[in-house]
Amino acid sequence: MIPELWDEKNQQFRKNIIGSQEFTRDNAQDIADVFDNLRKFILRESYKLPGVATTEWLQTTIDKFTHRETPRNETLNQYIKRFLKEAKSGERLCFSGNSKRQYSAGSIRNMKDFKTSFNLYQTNRRKRLNFEDITIDFYNDYLAYFFKRKCGTNYVGKHLKTLKTIMRQAREEGLHNNMEVERKAFRVIREDVDSVYLTADEVTSLFEMTFPDSEKHYEVARDVFLCGIYTAQRYSDYSRITKDNIRGGNIELIQSKTGEKCIIPIRPELDLILKKYDYTLPRTHDQKINLYIKEIARRAGITETINTEKTKGGFKVKEKFEKCQLIRTHTARRTGCTLMYLAGIASLDIMKISGHRTEREFLKYIKVTKEQTAANLSLHPYFAGNLLKVVK
Repeated sequence: MIPELWDEKNQQFRKNIIGSQEFTRDNAQDIADVFDNLRKFILRESYKLPGVATTEWLQTTIDKFTHRETPRNETLNQYIKRFLKEAKSGERLCFSGNSKRQYSAGSIRNMKDFKTSFNLYQTNRRKRLNFEDITIDFYNDYLAYFFKRKCGTNYVGKHLKTLKTIMRQAREEGLHNNMEVERKAFRVIREDVDSVYLTADEVTSLFEMTFPDSEKHYEVARDVFLCGIYTAQRYSDYSRITKDNIRGGNIELIQSKTGEKCIIPIRPELDLILKKYDYTLPRTHDQKINLYIKEIARRAGITETINTEKTKGGFKVKEKFEKCQLIRTHTARRTGCTLMYLAGIASLDIMKISGHRTEREFLKYIKVTKEQTAANLSLHPYFAGNLLKVVK
């Protein structure tokens, strides 16, 4: 735990915790729940006391609560396997805001990817790691190994985040006392990706495209992608819209990743697309959409040169791409949020549609240049209105 986040006087986490990748609000809630259950357990056990509570009795009671009176020999790799199995079955839940929910398909996929990469690392290092082996030395060697394989920063960071989650959960279950993952140096690395968004004119050009009967697969891919733009949802959500989601002229859905309920007004263009499919979108796969939408965007003339910069193998790599090459399913969500922001819709209102929890994360997510912000501000009454009255 991070000491500066703890309120010693009130024996609880400080109320102004700002979530970070190292320690999120959900992590604080997890630990707070454990402390609350521990208090209740100690109180129940105290009723059985024949005399005065002693330090030794308290330690024995705490050990009993954390199951340390019957040591378990489960290893880290065994725990990872069990963790994944329980997450898939729904037996193990995760926090979503102040409630718990099942792990999403995307989260389970990330766990599987982590397990594969972790096994690859252990095979290369010819060692089966256990809880006590997860140290800063391990962290540095883990980074070095995957950077040598030319893996990107976000790829490595995603797996480190999963490992920290697993280590914390195992510690709460009394399997180890290793606190190394809480050290500041054991950080989840990430970098901003040069993700593109489509302009309003580019979205219109996609909407107005026509396809021959022999290319219905392109038409479906375009329509599903546009639904992502007009709803500002993730592919896992916008690709499964059906009649059941339509209520009172809005689309209502529960986001699969966060469990958040979102209500999205239906734009005229979106209504035309949905009506074409009797308000139930055809089933698609994100891999196919990613493949088809690049060719569709090329035909629509979305081919300006984009300069990108990202880390591969620990080194900055600069590359040039045609914009159409960088478009994927998630571009739809980013485009929808950005275009609403540029249209002057308040951030908090957009967040109610998109499901973002903090304005800080939302503003990092959208793609708006300083020039676009200045152009928007120039239309504001403060800049476009009459001369300000000067008090003499």
